[in-house]
Amino acid sequence: MKPERIDELIQKCVLGIQTDSEAQELSDHLERDDSKAARRKLRLALKADAYLQEAAAELGDESHGSESTLARKVTSLKRQLWTQGGIAAAIAIGFFAWFFLSGAPRAESELGVATVLRIEGQGLANQDRTLARGDALQAGDELKMEQGLVELVFTDTGVHAIATAPLFLTANSSKRIFLHNGDVKLTVPPQGIGFVVETAEREITDLGTSFVVTAVAGGSKVFVLDGEISLGKKNGIPARLMRKGEIAHFGRLMKPQELIRKVEDLPALSLDTQTPSAGDFSGIVLGFEEGGLTQALSQKEASQADFMGKRIAPLLVSKFHDRSGLDGLRQSNPLRFGGIAGSYRQYPEKSGLTPYSAQAGWITWYNGKVTPPSPGRYRFWGYADNHLIVAIDGNPVFDGSRYDSSLRQLSGIIRENHPDLPCINAPAGFASGPWIELGDDSIQLDILFGELSGNKSFGLLLVEREGEAYAETFWGQPKWPIFLTEAPNASHRSELEKIRDHMEKKLAGSFSVSSDSIWTAASP
Repeated sequence: MKPERIDELIQKCVLGIQTDSEAQELSDHLERDDSKAARRKLRLALKADAYLQEAAAELGDESHGSESTLARKVTSLKRQLWTQGGIAAAIAIGFFAWFFLSGAPRAESELGVATVLRIEGQGLANQDRTLARGDALQAGDELKMEQGLVELVFTDTGVHAIATAPLFLTANSSKRIFLHNGDVKLTVPPQGIGFVVETAEREITDLGTSFVVTAVAGGSKVFVLDGEISLGKKNGIPARLMRKGEIAHFGRLMKPQELIRKVEDLPALSLDTQTPSAGDFSGIVLGFEEGGLTQALSQKEASQADFMGKRIAPLLVSKFHDRSGLDGLRQSNPLRFGGIAGSYRQYPEKSGLTPYSAQAGWITWYNGKVTPPSPGRYRFWGYADNHLIVAIDGNPVFDGSRYDSSLRQLSGIIRENHPDLPCINAPAGFASGPWIELGDDSIQLDILFGELSGNKSFGLLLVEREGEAYAETFWGQPKWPIFLTEAPNASHRSELEKIRDHMEKKLAGSFSVSSDSIWTAASP
């Protein structure tokens, strides 16, 4: 890989604007044996960025709560450096700014092995030091909390962790912790591969993933959200690998016990194929005719080609005016919109699309006029495997698609990923779109949701109104309401609650079902 491309990927990593495919590209490069220089450059870049942030935070504190002129300059300098100055200059000036603007250089040990990004409740390090945002944990520190949560980022490795009380962990180093009690969710970037979480029963080594570890008096467990982890040999139990969707329980009875199983699929919503009434927000499922298009391709080639995404592209680019790409596609019966949540198994078959080419995937296009619950600023949250685009008056406002969706390259949306918010199918976590100002008038809404290949998919589409207060999960994730265009009946609500309950218990995620958040379908 060319040095210029490596610098570009590192810049995007530090700024938090890299796409999933760019993150994978960087990860693949860093794992190579000859990439020692690139790994060092990334570590230095992250450290320089942390120094700049620390300098800005300290200067802001000195101005008694309001950001000082110097602090604003440091914050502005940071973005200018990473976007215009290049990696070498950013690293050099990052250290320079921290050295001079913070007043004096600090010993490496003062940086600690991890920094507190957020804390709710009271956390104690070694039982004598109350922690606050910005404090550092030193090697060997014991962190204890009776209630609340703490969010940490580990030095050099960049590993991100959210831990919930009752909590007791030992921060052994920037690459290792011992979890005595509590829940910890970890998201590990490329440079953090090899991070270890040890419990009394097992030693868990990250192989580039996101996972949750729980430790209690009776044992511990680990749940792999994405990627792979390695379970080291301990207490007579052999080593083995665990992959996405697997959960393992480790007991402390007469002899160590272990149970590894695949987490069952998310519950599915029933498909309402009732013919929509005039003015309903509704859609159709689109797919290719069975055979023909993909019969000359292998299954692997067909599964990676994104035939449907490319065929739908003119529709998206033209603000949903150019329907020429739909010519020759099979269409399902009309579907009433019941929200996007949970898994979708045999979705095309249930919609009446069959026979169709399962290898070429499918896309549902929902469209119609809707009115928001009240004027204000809104933004969408969610994710999907593989396609999820929301557009208002023809303009995309949210892209929750997976990295392999060709539509993601066309939406033009500035998307923010949130790895600290639990998400089973994307290491980048929940995606959020920009804020949108809406009034009392109805708007044209278009939603594209679909699967690159096969007849099974899943997704979640939520919406937040600025200024609204939402309940939170124990991970600190707000329970934004699911996006709906009509109030659910008793059966529909029961299904949504079943999905929500499964997410909270199995995936550490959630949402809410709110009648006050309905976007009412309007007559065209």
